Amino acid sequence: MSVAFLLLLAPLVLGAATELDPINVEAEKDIARFTFTSSETVGPAQLEHQPMGLLSQELEKVPGLIANQNGGPGGRVSFFLRGTESRHVSFTLDGLKINDTSNTDRQFDAAFLTSPFLREVVIHKGPQAVLFGSDALGGMIELKTRRGENAPETRLSVNAGSFGTVGSGLTKDWATPTANGTLTATRFRSDGISRLNQKRHDATERDSTEITQLTSSSEHRWHQKIQTDLLASYLQGRAEQDGFADDNSHDYSVNDQYVLQQKTNLALGQAQAVSLRNGLSRHQRRNESLSSGEEVFTGDLVQTEFVHRLETGPWGVISGLASERESARARGLDRSFELHSGFVQSSFRTGRFRFHSGGRVERHSRYGTFRTGAVGVGWSRFSLQYSQGYKAPSVYQLFAPPQGGQPIGNPALRPETNHSLEASWKMSAEALDLGVSLFRNRLTNLFTYISGQGYINQQRFIAEGVEVSGKVRTEWAEVSSSFTHQQFKDAEAEVLRRPYNILHAGVSVFPEETLELNVSGRWFSSRRDFDGRLNPYEVVDVGVRKNWDRHDLSLQIRNVLNREYEELYGFSVLPRSLFMGYGLRL
Repeated sequence: MSVAFLLLLAPLVLGAATELDPINVEAEKDIARFTFTSSETVGPAQLEHQPMGLLSQELEKVPGLIANQNGGPGGRVSFFLRGTESRHVSFTLDGLKINDTSNTDRQFDAAFLTSPFLREVVIHKGPQAVLFGSDALGGMIELKTRRGENAPETRLSVNAGSFGTVGSGLTKDWATPTANGTLTATRFRSDGISRLNQKRHDATERDSTEITQLTSSSEHRWHQKIQTDLLASYLQGRAEQDGFADDNSHDYSVNDQYVLQQKTNLALGQAQAVSLRNGLSRHQRRNESLSSGEEVFTGDLVQTEFVHRLETGPWGVISGLASERESARARGLDRSFELHSGFVQSSFRTGRFRFHSGGRVERHSRYGTFRTGAVGVGWSRFSLQYSQGYKAPSVYQLFAPPQGGQPIGNPALRPETNHSLEASWKMSAEALDLGVSLFRNRLTNLFTYISGQGYINQQRFIAEGVEVSGKVRTEWAEVSSSFTHQQFKDAEAEVLRRPYNILHAGVSVFPEETLELNVSGRWFSSRRDFDGRLNPYEVVDVGVRKNWDRHDLSLQIRNVLNREYEELYGFSVLPRSLFMGYGLRL
């Protein structure tokens, strides 16, 4: 059943009069149910009341997740998990892969992604290759959209702040007896700061950002056992870019992102279900330069997936077949490849004992067959897990044509691999959460670009470390803290942009039920970048949130101490700045 047909059929469902109960079992690839992966969740309160309305501003606060941005809002954002490279983090939107196939390494850039249309974001640490395939070599960020949870409600939001930042959003949660969903329209603009910093480049000219995003997400119950989820999203981000020779170059990067998906779920009794997913994720990037004109990069990822899930007593089994077609088009490049795969993941629980195992077989139209697996055992609060991950080469890395007589693409590239071990202890009570995780990622066949040779499999290293986290809750306050230490062994080249030590801490106080005062801070030790060493730094943010029956107000002061630091060598970060958001529920 095509996406277009389902979108045309949706109005018929909206007019139906018979209320249908939701199906009992869905064929979801539930990571928490089938693995022991350490995860962090960003909930609806943080997403809806984020004053700037940008997802990257919330993700940078997640313990253990390192976010580096090229300048202020709109600058490219890279994420690092447990020592792996930024290209090793996979993004999904309602289960659909959205990594950018138009760029060199299929990395997703969350710089322009807004947050009001999202219900929840879950960050999974460690490989997720068995259930999600390529790209989730180091971890995965799972984006889940809103589907009418607050219906019937219309919410109007406006925000404003430092550097000429203004924004607005309109969100409509709707519901009928047989369907529910959310429509979201968001607009954001900022005069911004200079992408390049004054310390390294004497740059002072501001670089602006504009974002427009439209999203529709809904679920439709055709029958008590049949449900279809529909998703359509369009995002355009336009950011002014500095040139290293001239910070007033007025070059622009324009990113258009399109997502279409339908997922139909059929319950087969009380214990099992099947689903069929069809989706398209398209990225089109245009670099507009006064000196060299316009250059366009287009990438498509077409996905089809069939999933079967069985829950019977202590056993759970999820299996499926998937097919992906990745293509990229640019000047001198118009190529594609296909990935076909089958997977199975099982879980068994009895008393305090838990066990899971699974595997995936992937057939690449260019380099052949590849296999990954995972196994884990848990007892009470302890768990031990081994998992494999891989990343297939991108179209650009395989087929990019030579430039200036120098090779770039390499059809003989082998996939990058990760053999990961994680041992964890977790305790959760009404007022206290504690956790300790030891991890070890052994990365091999890493892609490296070398002038005169193009892309080759060269680098390898081992990233290992420990994560400690805790959270204490009372009736009027919540205190949380986490510390991550990581180190690198057997590296064939220097590991860049990843500090050895990371500390997050936060305090939220609730003087009354509708009022929250919060202070959050993060500290990073020194690390290397391409052009030099980055000094250690700490950043402290302060926020206030107040809710009334129909109104809410949020205020945030970022970088309260006005620290001058670098996340990336030569690029700016936000100085002390103020942002405010107001919401009205109709």
